[in-house]
Amino acid sequence: MLDTIQKKYSSLILKPYLQWYLKKERSTTVQGFKLTIKPSVFHPKYFFSSLYLFKFITTLNLNNKSFLEIGCGSGFISLLAYQKKAIVTCCDINPNAIECTNTNFKKNFNTENNNFTVINSDLFDKIPKTSFDYIVINPPYFFEEIKNQNQLAWNCGKNGEYFNKLFFQLNKYIHNSSKIIMILAENCEIDRIKKIAEDHGFKFELLQQQKIKWELNYIFEIIDNKVS
Repeated sequence: MLDTIQKKYSSLILKPYLQWYLKKERSTTVQGFKLTIKPSVFHPKYFFSSLYLFKFITTLNLNNKSFLEIGCGSGFISLLAYQKKAIVTCCDINPNAIECTNTNFKKNFNTENNNFTVINSDLFDKIPKTSFDYIVINPPYFFEEIKNQNQLAWNCGKNGEYFNKLFFQLNKYIHNSSKIIMILAENCEIDRIKKIAEDHGFKFELLQQQKIKWELNYIFEIIDNKVS
């Protein structure tokens, strides 16, 4: 009953407020990182998945590991990976996200962008051909058409075009020991996403789950069936 009330509150009050609030550029601090968030960029302070994924990444040994974040948004997760001594590549299709990530790197690290590369790319399209030790993805997952830039962080296309392209390209950027991490929430069509992955030779393994407020969030490792 409480979950139902919270979900209605989120839909009727919180979501419209956030849509209004995020129309302007905002400055914030999240988990010790000073962030600028431009309109159309996913705000890590107000959505459960970013903070849960951040907590998970803190448990990893990333020292000198090659790390790729697909869909970096504000750069929040990639900044953490860099702080943990990873060699970071991050990308986003949204130019506002690229600007945010570059700005936020300069805000938080008094150094040149050594071992931190930001690329404006639709998934892997402009990523140099290499294999990564870690690939981390907080994807758009609503099976709805993308009509404008504001929907890039939310919608994966009516037929899941985002996931079809992701899993088609993925095996060109991994090696036998690569770890591919994806976070999803219960309000998306997880079985449909898993089916697309299976069609491209991948399977999902649940690493952990956590209920945050009224929503279950899941962290999966994506396994290449050819090497599992």
